[in-house]
Amino acid sequence: MAGGAARTISGTGTISNLEINSVTGVTITAGAGHMQSITGILTPTAGTLTTNANLTLKSSAAATARVAGHTTAGSVSGTVTVERYINVNSRQKRWRLLGFPYSTPVTLSGIQGIAIDVDPSTPSMMYYNEGADDGSYGTGGPRNAGYVSYSSLAQQITAGRGVAAWIYGDAAAGRASSTGTMTGGLTITTSGTLREDGNPVDLPVSFSASNLKNGWNLVSNPFASSIDWNSGSITKISLDASVYRFDPQNNLWTTHNGIEGTNSADNIIEAGAAFFVKAIATGAALSIGQGAKTATATSFTHFSRVPTLPVQGQRVPSAIKSAGIRASVIGQKDPAPDEVYLDLSRPDATPDFDAAWDASSMGRSGGTGLALKGTRDNWQAMQYDRPITEAGIQKRYYTLRVTGPVSGQNTLVLRTEGAWNPMNSVALIDQKAGRTIPLKDGSLTYTYQAAAQQEDVRFLLAINHVKLSADGQSTAFEVKLLGNPVTTSVIDLLVSHPTAAPKRWRLVDATGREAGMGVFATEAGIQHRLTVPGMRSSGVYVLQVEMDNGA
Repeated sequence: MAGGAARTISGTGTISNLEINSVTGVTITAGAGHMQSITGILTPTAGTLTTNANLTLKSSAAATARVAGHTTAGSVSGTVTVERYINVNSRQKRWRLLGFPYSTPVTLSGIQGIAIDVDPSTPSMMYYNEGADDGSYGTGGPRNAGYVSYSSLAQQITAGRGVAAWIYGDAAAGRASSTGTMTGGLTITTSGTLREDGNPVDLPVSFSASNLKNGWNLVSNPFASSIDWNSGSITKISLDASVYRFDPQNNLWTTHNGIEGTNSADNIIEAGAAFFVKAIATGAALSIGQGAKTATATSFTHFSRVPTLPVQGQRVPSAIKSAGIRASVIGQKDPAPDEVYLDLSRPDATPDFDAAWDASSMGRSGGTGLALKGTRDNWQAMQYDRPITEAGIQKRYYTLRVTGPVSGQNTLVLRTEGAWNPMNSVALIDQKAGRTIPLKDGSLTYTYQAAAQQEDVRFLLAINHVKLSADGQSTAFEVKLLGNPVTTSVIDLLVSHPTAAPKRWRLVDATGREAGMGVFATEAGIQHRLTVPGMRSSGVYVLQVEMDNGA
C-alpha cells in the first residue's frame, strides 16, 4: 500500500503479503469485526502501521507469517497477535524453548493454545536464572538449578527472555502422562507490541564473574521472523560464538558456531524460538538488527522436526582441509554413532574451551555418547586444539568420556582426517584393560565391554605416545616400563619392534632366579600388562622379552 495520503484498512479479511509505503501511515480501523490476518510477509517500508489491536500474524502447517527487515522509515505500532504452530510431525511431549517477539512482557495467562501447569510438583514452564547456574548439564538426573519454575499464571515473561515449556497438549488437555505424543499439532497464540521501529534490539545477557560455571543466558528471537545467526547485523560482545538450541523431536541439544553445526543444526533461528548463548566475560552484550531477518527456510526446525534416524546421534561435520582425529562410538541398541572431532590445525585455538570453536556437550539420553575433556574439566562435543609443531615428538593426551543407556559391548572407531602428518602417531589407551592400541593406516576399530553407563577415566586419545615412523611402525626394538619402580605384582609395559610381535616374557631377580614367565596376548597392541605373583621381595629385577622372530 503506497501513497502520500493517510490510508485505512477496514473490514475483516486475510492478506497474503502487505507492504506499508506511505509516509503518512496506515491504520487498521478500530471496532468489532475488523480483524485482519496476514499469512505471508508484512513489509514496513515507510510510514507507521497502526494496528489498533486488529492484526494477526498467522501460523499453520503451511507457513508462518513474518515481518520483513526494514529501516527506521517504517514501523509497526499497537498490539499484534502472533501465532506459532507446532507441527504434527513434532508432537512428542517434550520441553521446547519458546520466545516471544514483543517489547512488552507476556503474562502467562495470556498465552493461548497450550496448557500451562504451575503446580510446583509438575511445573510446565520455567525461565532461566544465570546467577543460579550450578554447572549441571545433561538430560539425566536433577535439572540445572538455573531453571526456575513459574508458580502463578499472573507472572510475566520478561521481554527478550526465553522460556523452557513442557508442551503436552492444548489448553483443554490434562497432564495425564509425561511421555508419548499429543493428539495433534497445535497453535500457540500471544499478543503484544512488536519490536518493529527499525532499530536493533538489545537482548538481556549477563555474566557472573563470581561463578565461572555461569554465563548461560536463555534469550528470545526478538522478531516475528527467522534470523540468521551468522548475520553481520548481530553484535556479539564477550559471547561464545555458538548458539545452543534444544531439538524436541530427537531429545538432544544442538549448536551452531557461525561456521558449522552439530546434530544437523544450521544457522537459522526460527520465529517463536528461544536459544541459549554463553557470556564469557563481564560486559557481555547481544544486539540483533533488522538485517539479521531472513526469508531463508531452516533445514532444521526445532518446532517441526521429522526424524531421519531411529535414535539421536551427534554429528560433527567432515574435515575439509583441517588436520584432525575423529572418534565415534556405537553401543547397545544404538545403530547411530555419536562423534567427536579433534582439530589440530587452528593456530588460534587453545587446549581449553574456545568460545569461537568448541561446543559443550549437554548430554545424550537415547544412545551411546562421546565427549572430549578440556583442561578445566569441561566436556566438549568438539574440540579445536593448537597444531602440533614438532611432528612425531610433541605428545598430547585427551580423555574420552563414553556414556550409554546400558552397559555392554561398545565399539570405538578412530580415524585421522584431512592433511594429517603421518609422523604424528595416534593411539587409543584403554587404562582399564591396560592396553595401548595404535592406529594403523590412520584408523582403528576397538570393541570392548562397558561395565558402567558412564566411564570418564578409562580412555585416553594419545598422540605421539610412542614415537613411530611414517608407516605406523616402531623404528627400533624398545621395551618401556610404565611406572618404575614397580610396587605391585602387576607390570605395565610398552613393547615395540619394526617388524616383529612380542612372544614370551621372563622376569629374573639379581641372583638369576626366575620370578615369573608367560606369553604375550596375540591381540594387536603395543601396551601389555603382566601379572607376576612370584615378585614379592624388594630388589632389582631383569625383564626379558622375546619377539616372534627370535629377537
